[in-house]
Amino acid sequence: MAAGDMPKRLGTELERIVLERIAANRLVLPAMPAVPQRCLEILRDPDFNVRKLVKEIEVEPVLALLVVRGANSAAYGGGRGGPTHALDQAIGRIGARQLKLLITEYAVNELFESSNRQLKEANRKIWEHSLVVALLARDIAALIGNVEPDSCYLAGLLHDIGKPVLGAMMLEVDRKLGRATPGWIDLRGWTQILEGSHRKVGVAVAVEWKLPDAITSAIRDCSDYDGADRTSVGNIVRLANALAKREGYTTGPIDAADVEAMIMVGMSMLGGDNSVVDRLVNNVRSRLPGA
Repeated sequence: MAAGDMPKRLGTELERIVLERIAANRLVLPAMPAVPQRCLEILRDPDFNVRKLVKEIEVEPVLALLVVRGANSAAYGGGRGGPTHALDQAIGRIGARQLKLLITEYAVNELFESSNRQLKEANRKIWEHSLVVALLARDIAALIGNVEPDSCYLAGLLHDIGKPVLGAMMLEVDRKLGRATPGWIDLRGWTQILEGSHRKVGVAVAVEWKLPDAITSAIRDCSDYDGADRTSVGNIVRLANALAKREGYTTGPIDAADVEAMIMVGMSMLGGDNSVVDRLVNNVRSRLPGA
């Protein structure tokens, strides 16, 4: 076997093992982290107990910081009512709907953490791409005015959730095959395997986490528009995904002609204003963390 064929052969074997586990329902999926899960369960009650929610959030200092920081942002009156450092006040400012979004985003981010250098770098690119897609999806939803922007944001953030999960599974399978690290395959080869199989894993995670059908649909397919529901969450994410790729926020090689075709069809289907969408795309970099 030629040296260049080894990564491809081993990658194919890993992919086969993972897909067989999915088919046999023997895939061990990551559970939603315990604290976010309990917080979301509390928030399902329209008259949720604020004190009970505070008690849960306090267990996770990073989550608590995110809630307080969000409440002190200009979007929630941080500049008008003065800063707050109390979680109960922060929760009151943000409201249940936005809290669900913030807590889910925190839980998703946990899946992108890895101590493995190669996987960490791959996940960083996936997270950046997903965040750009989420921001653009929310903006496009608000622009066309007939879908829920927050659902589009969350669907955009989760549309590639199968990639970090599959990456972690591949590492585990690789260890069981007797290789301590995935040094036999470069980042490009690693990415190719993720691109080929992550959708099925992502859908399995969506089902495990009991995500809404609209979000699961966006995870299932980002390559073809749904003509039956033209302004669906999935279609908005598909357009946002293509726009992000055109701007260089991608995790692997792209076909520029296919990307441009997706953008053209999506803009026609959704009826968005080209000049406004272009401005949204041009401003997205400044809205990323650390920009």
